[in-house]
Amino acid sequence: MDQPVSRARRSCFAAFGIQGFGFASLITRLPTIKDRFDLSDYEVLAVLGTVAVLSGIGSVLAGYAAARWGSAVVLRLALAAASVCIALIAVPHSLGGLLVTTCSYGLCVGAVDATMNMQGVGIQDQYGRSIMVGFHGMWSLGAVVGGVYATISLELDWSLLPTLLAVSAVGLLLNGLLCRDLLAHDPIDGTTAAGGEGRPRVPWWPVLLLAIPTFVMWFLDSATSAWGGIYLTDGLSASESAAALAFTAYQAVLLLTRLVGDAVVRRIGAVATVRASGAVAFLAVALVAAAPSVPVTIAGFALLGAGLAMIPPLSMVAAGHLDPEGGGQALARVNVSNYVGYLVAAVTIAVVAEQVGHRAMFLLPLLLTPVLLLMAGRFAPAPTSIVLGEAEVDPAV
Repeated sequence: MDQPVSRARRSCFAAFGIQGFGFASLITRLPTIKDRFDLSDYEVLAVLGTVAVLSGIGSVLAGYAAARWGSAVVLRLALAAASVCIALIAVPHSLGGLLVTTCSYGLCVGAVDATMNMQGVGIQDQYGRSIMVGFHGMWSLGAVVGGVYATISLELDWSLLPTLLAVSAVGLLLNGLLCRDLLAHDPIDGTTAAGGEGRPRVPWWPVLLLAIPTFVMWFLDSATSAWGGIYLTDGLSASESAAALAFTAYQAVLLLTRLVGDAVVRRIGAVATVRASGAVAFLAVALVAAAPSVPVTIAGFALLGAGLAMIPPLSMVAAGHLDPEGGGQALARVNVSNYVGYLVAAVTIAVVAEQVGHRAMFLLPLLLTPVLLLMAGRFAPAPTSIVLGEAEVDPAV
């Protein structure tokens, strides 16, 4: 493998890790933010829902921007902006100010998610074997570090602003040092391979069918990441540090599963991997929904990490091969299901919490989980060329 691609792989690993660290450091402080602004569950819904909408918009815009300027450029800029926004979230003292800063973060996160996956799929196709799960494993490693950092900051009673300022500084520093060698290609000039003007249309039906199980995965992830802490603190009367521990356990098992994930995909294939993952996820959500005790619930969240670990990278690989010519548009659109999942989870779980009670928050996730088993066939990558976000890459390389 040539050196530029090897360096690009290392830079892409760094980008995934930075994103995971920043997100986890922020989301595990959601109970603190909720208490600081005296937010009801519906107001938490408003914040998370608005962020999800802006993230989806950021993902779609990143698809167009990557085609024009290259995914490497868009990724580095969006990653830097997201790091800055994390610290800004701790500044306002009103709900309106909180919405402005969190929505700015969401817009940047959407762009980062789309472009770093464009890079990951393109680099994998240069290697000619499954390595995408490893990129997402680095995201999980960053998230574990972020979760541990959040737990320590809570135990030491650090205030929110200096805690998040440190996260921003780390993100900016690592971006500048480690993300300089992303894979760069010439931007698409708008001319199709046949010489006609305009970009070829991305097929919507295959994108939608892949987006449905991807949406379910992110619904479950949102239930865990955004609401798991509140479920434990308000539903089971656990401490904030126990809630942070549940998120950390979830991310730790995600990481451990992803360490062996590429080998599993090479051995049994993407479809069988997703089916097995769906079965594990169903068992885990059932355990969380039953919630006989705080330790058992934390164990359920950890097991859910094993069930969901493989689905996002395999979804992005399949999406990357749905775009016939042009610039990662299919990948960016499937990535929107990430934020739709977060938005729908925010709405429905908040309603259940307010109208039924916090103990019932994970019943709807339990009902949705079988979709992963039923639609696993959509994760088989199409045998076509994919686009890195800028120029065509041949999977046979």
